[in-house]
Amino acid sequence: MIRRSQISITESNKEKLLSLDTIFEESRKVINLYIDEIWIQKDFSSKFVTFKVDTWLSARMQQNLGKQALQIIKSQRKKKKPHKPIFKKDSIDFDSRFVDMQFNNNSFDVWFKLNSVGNKINVNLPGKFHKHSLKFNNWLLKKSCRLRKVNSKYFIDMFFEKKSPELKIKGRDVGVDIGYKKLIVTSENKKYDTGLEEVYEKIVRKKQGSKAFKRSLKERDNKINESINQMPLSEIKTLVVEKLKNVKHKSKGRISKKFNNKLQRWSYSKVLSMLSLKCEELGIFFKEINPAYTSQKCSSCGFIDKNNRLGEKFLCINCGDRFDADYNASLNILALGSL
Repeated sequence: MIRRSQISITESNKEKLLSLDTIFEESRKVINLYIDEIWIQKDFSSKFVTFKVDTWLSARMQQNLGKQALQIIKSQRKKKKPHKPIFKKDSIDFDSRFVDMQFNNNSFDVWFKLNSVGNKINVNLPGKFHKHSLKFNNWLLKKSCRLRKVNSKYFIDMFFEKKSPELKIKGRDVGVDIGYKKLIVTSENKKYDTGLEEVYEKIVRKKQGSKAFKRSLKERDNKINESINQMPLSEIKTLVVEKLKNVKHKSKGRISKKFNNKLQRWSYSKVLSMLSLKCEELGIFFKEINPAYTSQKCSSCGFIDKNNRLGEKFLCINCGDRFDADYNASLNILALGSL
């Protein structure tokens, strides 16, 4: 398993940051030149590019960016998007040929020496570890890294690798329903939600792109993590979840505009991703099932009807059993995971 740790390098002096801006600008141009040519040639199966483009970047750097262009195109095609991608980010993937890492030097935890880029550019970039970085002390540091610029701030992503633990053979099997109003409800009738709905309300009130908006998004992610950390994952052997796609897209026109705005700030995929990573680290079998009818089916008698569910309540019109709707769904999810 591989994990990423984001290291801020914004404390670098102005001259170094200007050098990074120059590299980002030229790299973005080169990646798009490669995308244009690869798209014309329709050679999507190669692992490396075999041609050069007009740039002051080194031949080694061109090869590196050509590989990144290929990965962008392959990702686009995997998503079955027919149009040619346009790369707009300030993000460059580097291997050990470009970056030398030195630790515990002076007042910084790590120095990244960037070289072999072109125009005789050599830049030393200082970084400091944070709490999240320290959890990887016993992990293997990979030699590759990623240089990024986001909202005028500069980062280097370090990657750590560790062998995944064996899957558990002891513990409980638990089904999980992930929702907007109650983040996580389990087949054991437990709820894990540290106040997400209030955070969604806060996000909607903020101006998109503002500092307050970004702080609220960060608070949302922290709340999701807190909620997941409350779960007794150490006691669980198998976690069963729904594999949902286009949750927000399907809501358009079916609910009020006000609620839909809030729903846009709910991140099912983020919750699913966090749960998946936790399970991988703990040796829990993470199973995704088809979500068809889990919210309409009675977990007692198996009768399916859309009228069974009334908001947050579930009343089976066949057998008369009553449940919390999310709890009923989690029982169905667990049952499907056991098939």
